[in-house]
Amino acid sequence: MKKKSASHSAFFNPRVLLGVLIVLAGVSLALFAANPFGRGSTARAARNQQQTQPDAPAIDPSVLPPGFDCSQVYNLGIDRQENFAAGLIMIACGYSEGGSPSPGSRVFGYGGLSQWMQKLLPEPLFIGGADVDVVLPDGVFPKVTQSESMEWCHGNTCVVNYNDSRTAGACYSGISSSTDGGATWTASQQLCTGHGTNFGDPIVV
Repeated sequence: MKKKSASHSAFFNPRVLLGVLIVLAGVSLALFAANPFGRGSTARAARNQQQTQPDAPAIDPSVLPPGFDCSQVYNLGIDRQENFAAGLIMIACGYSEGGSPSPGSRVFGYGGLSQWMQKLLPEPLFIGGADVDVVLPDGVFPKVTQSESMEWCHGNTCVVNYNDSRTAGACYSGISSSTDGGATWTASQQLCTGHGTNFGDPIVV
């Protein structure tokens, strides 16, 4: 009968080694997700620096809501909002720099991957070409809002579905079509006839 050598460690057992590797991978992923020293701390440090920065630009009261208190920006969550009003408040209160885009990386930033991909796209493009009014005739004030569109083209046939307030009250849908590649458009109210209401987001299927 052959005896096992005492010099063999548990780490040379494949099952133990695999288990240790799985545990280490799990711990690494958990630490990466929690990462107190990474991406979150930089934003917090910048926020703390801006809060204590004595030479912050003067507040422009013309863009602030009446009676707005700039010290409440973080308490109200305005720093986490992505709308124009919140952006103006952050700039006016001196917490953000306005007028210049944030620099991107060399690959994904300005002049990098996006311009390279743009060169790969065929010309002419249906989306991104010259602006064309697809809603003619226009509505009469106050029912003049057309917004939130979805476009589709196949060959020379193009369809645009959009929110349209011309029949507001019962239907907020409009559709326009083109058979000449988007050069001319015909607006239709077919989405608002034959049923009750239509308040959904516009899609083309």
